[in-house]
Amino acid sequence: KKIGAIAAGSAMVASALATGVFAVEKIGDVEGFKVIDNGEPTADIVVGSTAAAADVVSAANVAAKVGSMMFKEGEAASGSAKLTVKASAESDDANLKSLLTNGTNDFTELDAGKEAFVVAAADSDYSDALINATTGFANIADNVLYDQAKLAAAVSLGDLSTLSVVKDIDPSDWYADKNKAADVATKDYYDQDGDAVEMLMATVASNDDGKSLTVDEDGVLYASIAYDDDNEDFQRATQVLKEGNRLPFLGEEYALVKLDTDDDIVYLGKEVFDGVLKEGDTYNIGDGYELKVVAILKSGDEYKISLQLMKDGKVVAEKFDKVSATSALKMIYTPGNIGIVVNEAWENVGQDYGYGSTLITKDVIALELGEEYIPDWEVVTIEKDTTTDNTKDSKMTLSDDKITKDNTYGIGLQYVGDEEDNFKSGKAIKIAKYAELELDDEDKEDTKLNLFFSMDETKEATLAAGQKVTVLNSDITLSEVMADAKAPVAFKAPLAVLDTEVSLDAANKKLILVGGPVANALTKELADAGKIEMTVESPATLAVVAGAANGNDVLVVAGGDRAATAEAANALIEML
Repeated sequence: KKIGAIAAGSAMVASALATGVFAVEKIGDVEGFKVIDNGEPTADIVVGSTAAAADVVSAANVAAKVGSMMFKEGEAASGSAKLTVKASAESDDANLKSLLTNGTNDFTELDAGKEAFVVAAADSDYSDALINATTGFANIADNVLYDQAKLAAAVSLGDLSTLSVVKDIDPSDWYADKNKAADVATKDYYDQDGDAVEMLMATVASNDDGKSLTVDEDGVLYASIAYDDDNEDFQRATQVLKEGNRLPFLGEEYALVKLDTDDDIVYLGKEVFDGVLKEGDTYNIGDGYELKVVAILKSGDEYKISLQLMKDGKVVAEKFDKVSATSALKMIYTPGNIGIVVNEAWENVGQDYGYGSTLITKDVIALELGEEYIPDWEVVTIEKDTTTDNTKDSKMTLSDDKITKDNTYGIGLQYVGDEEDNFKSGKAIKIAKYAELELDDEDKEDTKLNLFFSMDETKEATLAAGQKVTVLNSDITLSEVMADAKAPVAFKAPLAVLDTEVSLDAANKKLILVGGPVANALTKELADAGKIEMTVESPATLAVVAGAANGNDVLVVAGGDRAATAEAANALIEML
């Protein structure tokens, strides 16, 4: 009955608040009695178990008023903004008519089928270093992007400044540094401060007419490759990708969530959280999704973690697996495009709870080897020629059918569309809907046929306050959202409790007692102790008794009869 009366009473708040100004006697520091702190209620509201309905309604009205105050005011730190980034650039060009063979023939006049290879990167040092100064070829295995027997020239076109580079592929230092790549003969090295760089490569063949070229299937590549820090030599300085590494992909920064060697899929996601979660923690990912660290268990030197992914409070996916620096826990939830990596786990000194080093990503994309991610552009991984274990002598190869974890240095998109056999000045070949390969004869100048890469790209990025993203080689940080706002907090409005459910001796927060000594047992206890004085003649009263509830303050809302108690409750509501 009492519970029903409390619920019904909540619907009466509007009429109760419309009665105007109420006369009330105040005793103690009533104005200083705060019922909300940082959006949360600081007091329980107590009504007598034998109280009349009028007192129950008064308690419900006070509870409803307190509930309506449960928000935080200030600048909206949780705001977001959508930004549009536009960038355009051109690489250096190579005049194909000045590429001489045997000092006499320009490239375009060579026999049909003779090839020229060009490369550009986010930084010219990387494209320059891909060309082997000793051999004149690129450091690419034969018949991967060109036929070495047909190659007449290999040229670096320097930088295409709108291509992206990530300057720290391991921002949380998940993996231990090993020797620098240039100092070792094998693949056993890693650099926490390594870089990941976008590159474009293309091979064109002469049509022997001085004005047109052929671009074959498999002859154009977009690539994102990981390198040792400030070391641009592909043979000596590339490093194997690991889960959690950051790298650019088509102009945006992603985190590597998983190299799936069973289904040969590379999963990339955009960082939402990178830090430490404690056992029992729940992280709000957004869009109704939450990640809960259910348990972290230790058996000997091995740790296992139990995770639950929830959508609107319901578990939609869970994972229980071991975790270590050499075997990270990976969790992909495809319906929500969410990816999670836990790299390491440990316990506190007291061994009573655990922690996990956790990366949470959203907008996850799945790049399946051998499949077209964009029409005519097939997913490949960047590998090295494994005919030798000496990485100083190995060359770039591509895999379109199998992921080999210890031989994956990057990801790429390779052209698999129709052959373009009439590539002329004024035409452009779109590279993965991102960049272009162009020809320009400078208004049919007989001595000019310039080959170059270009970009004119627009991308949108949505950022939360304080978030940093890299888009089209620009670092963008949304420092703040300038707006005043009331941000709702996820708490239920407080309900009134009965005087039989709480005591002055055991209270863990402040109390608001509704009703006089006859109607409320706790009010009677204070009266019997001489801490308040109230009779049937008392007016509407708000009285604060400092420290009376186990060290917490008590506010008595009462009067000599039910009408006076209601008037006191309404006065409190007005005051709040």
